[in-house]
Amino acid sequence: MDFTAIILAAGLGSRLRPLTDDTPKCLLDVGGQTILARQLERVAHAGIGRAVVVTGYLGAQVEAHLRASPPPVQVVTAPNPAYATTGNCMSVLAGRSGVSNRGVVICDGDVVLTGDALRRLVADPAPSALLLDRDTVLGEEEMKALLDGAGNVRRLAKALDPAACAGESIGVQKVSGPALPIFWATLEAMQASGDTQGYYEDAFERMISAGVSFRTVAIGHHEWTEIDDVADLEDARARFGNLGR
Repeated sequence: MDFTAIILAAGLGSRLRPLTDDTPKCLLDVGGQTILARQLERVAHAGIGRAVVVTGYLGAQVEAHLRASPPPVQVVTAPNPAYATTGNCMSVLAGRSGVSNRGVVICDGDVVLTGDALRRLVADPAPSALLLDRDTVLGEEEMKALLDGAGNVRRLAKALDPAACAGESIGVQKVSGPALPIFWATLEAMQASGDTQGYYEDAFERMISAGVSFRTVAIGHHEWTEIDDVADLEDARARFGNLGR
């Protein structure tokens, strides 16, 4: 399968202020590399040759960074002019302009990965799947996955009962094959109806309700972290700063 990575790097990073007053979150340093550079290395390691970086807040800095430090994959940027007033569902739709092949791997721009989890996701035979951490202590903030008896994703939302869910969807997933045009159509329908404030997982839920299958690929709790605030950034630097690639 020929994949393009879509990296969502448009957000304000408001919970990391003042660090993000003048620097987009994806360009914060973790162990001598920006978060974005680390993601693009994992993209290359997974055998994906092309990435679309969706920009918004301080987007010119992201573009300048990519020019100054060329990544190991072909990269284009796609601006989301409405980044400050819409949810990440619209950032994914903005990234569509740079996608020309049969599958996408969508990555939240604040996730730090190590190891080969992204490669495992790409290699998994399921056309559409998400990385699932079964060891996360689930609370209100986590994007939770409820599975059916066959291991398919039945629900995907933050508001689900933690006790009923299998784990946290970490914000890295793939959509390919017949599901991809359905995904784009679902996002377009959300945009047309004014439902632009939510997550791309809301589109996944609509697709699942319509019969599209999403599987899960396991990722260990030690293989990733998400950076939402200063405490998360300090934790990422402590855990991953000396691990290199």
